[in-house]
Amino acid sequence: MLDVELSIRGILRGYGLKVGEVSRGRFEARIRELTAGHAILEAVIGAMLAARMALWNEFTWLHREMLKIARADMVCRRLMTTPGVGALVALTYRSAVDDPSRFGKSAATGAYFG
Repeated sequence: MLDVELSIRGILRGYGLKVGEVSRGRFEARIRELTAGHAILEAVIGAMLAARMALWNEFTWLHREMLKIARADMVCRRLMTTPGVGALVALTYRSAVDDPSRFGKSAATGAYFG
């Protein structure tokens, strides 16, 4: 999604249009504002904005599913009580360690991850 956003910015810059700093929620409105009246830009950038929206929708769906999985697992929920550990880190750790009895000492876990 970030690549699409940066590509949009690059294309517009070629036409002398600068997006500037804009929030993720306001990005599409700003782009449409800049491309208004330019038929070719509206067509090209419109398709890119549609792709960006599809990527965002898939990302949010995947993120919600990840949160459901993490919340359903008691080990992940306990790991997430540690400051700085979110659902992604907890699930990654949980899936990599899978069976803690493989490690004789906690220091061996750190060595396993390098």
